[in-house]
Amino acid sequence: MRIAVLWMVAVMMALPVPAGAQSVPLEEIRRILLSDALVPPAHAALETLDEAGLPAFLEQFDPYARYFPAREYQSPMSGREAWIGIGAELVVRDGEIYLSVYRGGAADMAGIPDRSRLLEVDGQSVAGRDAQAVASLLRGAEDTVVRLTLARPGGESFDVRVVREAFKPLDVEPVPPGDRQVLRIREFVAGMTRPALQATIDFLARKGAARGGVLIIDLRDATGGDLYEAFDMAGMFLSADTLLGTIQGRGEEIREVRASSGEKYLMPLALIVGPDTASSAEIFAGVLHQHGRATLVGQRTYGKCSSQTDARLSDGSVLRYTNSDVLLPGGGSCSGAGLVPDREVLDAELMDLASLVRVVDSILAGK
Repeated sequence: MRIAVLWMVAVMMALPVPAGAQSVPLEEIRRILLSDALVPPAHAALETLDEAGLPAFLEQFDPYARYFPAREYQSPMSGREAWIGIGAELVVRDGEIYLSVYRGGAADMAGIPDRSRLLEVDGQSVAGRDAQAVASLLRGAEDTVVRLTLARPGGESFDVRVVREAFKPLDVEPVPPGDRQVLRIREFVAGMTRPALQATIDFLARKGAARGGVLIIDLRDATGGDLYEAFDMAGMFLSADTLLGTIQGRGEEIREVRASSGEKYLMPLALIVGPDTASSAEIFAGVLHQHGRATLVGQRTYGKCSSQTDARLSDGSVLRYTNSDVLLPGGGSCSGAGLVPDREVLDAELMDLASLVRVVDSILAGK
């Protein structure tokens, strides 16, 4: 599980509608789900649907469906906005909370190592608190200071003061260790992530990193994004017209997606994946893995090979629901099962990028 602790100006969360708020357009929701959802709900369930029961109904009917009041919606196609915060996300593992540090953000500039374990915020212990509660402790106004107590990946504890600041994350982050070609992708944003990946690879090549060297892409924090961006990115590493996958909506013919022409990257490719790697990120990894183009290292992925769409309602609110299945090139789906890496690692290794890079090197050296 991960949660951003960068305070977004437009917070994208599915929350209950507060008392006194404008009524939810239930009739529109019923009509959309009946006509367009991949698996429509039963008529009887829709007839008894009320405003208070909407969140629970959506969760039961479709685990990826959400209702967003107009003031709380941010389109996933809009790209990253400037955020205010410490420049990190929370990663929860076995009840412990770790910081996934953004390159160039406040936490990075303060020297906080990636995957440091968070112990205290302004003297308050985070033990026993859930991720949302910890995120609330970390949020604050721009230019304010928060004092963190952390444990380094090696175990040593330390205190650090971080100034909350406005920050716009990179779409593709070059990350340590050293000058290796390790690129972190957290989200697949339509029209943005693919050109960012291409520009970053070309930049590394101009710096002297050989195009024939191993490219490692870190997808541990990639929870999804735009489906077609993921397909387009997979096509960067596969010959033109290669089958990338198929999409089928309710009552629709199967649509094939194939790699486009253009520049192709031929270097060995390794993808680091984990339990948070989901949706479009899984499809990107699954396409390349099934074609034998990428080695997967890490842990089994989340298991969600389906596509959602956002329907704008008459009052400006938004209904998100599953509208199509996505099949990988071999005809199978990752939904429910996830992707199994070529080399699985222990939890401690999954939190240590340097260790994961050594695993990649050992695998490729044996080929």
